[in-house]
Amino acid sequence: MNGFRRWMAVGSAGVALSCVGATGAQAVPAVPGGQPFEFSAPAGEFCDFALAGAGKNAALVRPASPGGDLIATGPVALTVTNLETHASRSYNISGPTFVDAATGRLTLTGNALVGQPASNNAGSTFLVVTAGRWVFTPQNTVYSSSGTVAHDICAELG
Repeated sequence: MNGFRRWMAVGSAGVALSCVGATGAQAVPAVPGGQPFEFSAPAGEFCDFALAGAGKNAALVRPASPGGDLIATGPVALTVTNLETHASRSYNISGPTFVDAATGRLTLTGNALVGQPASNNAGSTFLVVTAGRWVFTPQNTVYSSSGTVAHDICAELG
């Protein structure tokens, strides 16, 4: 559940803004009453350039089953900015997201922001918006994926 809370704090993170949701066809949602959130990363952490993200999160977390599973649904919008060129793009990262209480797996469906920072020492860095279904272990590694990368944020803003 810690990974889920970290994901929600960032707005949509699977691998917890250590990993973490918009498809090109979907508009960025209005987020009335949403809680603002921000993050930043130096050059090399996710992309070759320093970046900042800011958004609003109105997703609600509620029980999904009597067994303690959780679901988060509701609008989440994120704007990411390349701090060197000031290029920016906005994304719909509204999910939904599920947490399986028995396994601790985090499942992102729909639109989700997923990133792998250099500080994790887990391979190539990236920051992408996914579409489809991505499942992460409690250790924030990909368990399975039947989705696609809808946006490569580093490429789009680089």
